[in-house]
Amino acid sequence: MHTLIVGARGVGKSTMIRRVLQEIDRPVFGFETCKEEDLADEVHGSPVYIYEAGQPHLQTQENLVGHCRDHHSQPDKAAFDRFAPKLSVPVDAGSIIVLDELGFMESGAETFCAAVMSLLDGPIPVIAAVKDKDTPFLMAVRAHHNCRCFFIDEENRDELYSAVVEFVQQQMGG
Repeated sequence: MHTLIVGARGVGKSTMIRRVLQEIDRPVFGFETCKEEDLADEVHGSPVYIYEAGQPHLQTQENLVGHCRDHHSQPDKAAFDRFAPKLSVPVDAGSIIVLDELGFMESGAETFCAAVMSLLDGPIPVIAAVKDKDTPFLMAVRAHHNCRCFFIDEENRDELYSAVVEFVQQQMGG
């Protein structure tokens, strides 16, 4: 089963994933999305980039997937779809796939969403940060038969860590 860390913005989903990855020390594959607030401008707001997991965070036009301003996003669905083939390459045995994070920006990017669902159908362990919003894509991810949801909030995030590490280690076979 795959591991989904589900919660609201800012509760520690990505931090939980980083801590778990340090604990299990396995090769990572997948992606991280980051809102780069230090690169914000008055017109567009903060740019949001998608990076390959475990790779340097280089901002290019190719991996710019949208902007956020005043908690409103302007996604570039085509940019998400251009990234989708990177989710379909073979992954080495013993690796873990990181999807950080799945939110509403990519919900309309059909090719990207299909690639994510294909990973969830597959055997390589996935750990994902998932926003607790209700879009058809996010509801399908959370309801996937091959996934276990861990709901994180500010009160339970420290105690939840041990349960998540134990679950991921079981899924990794050790």
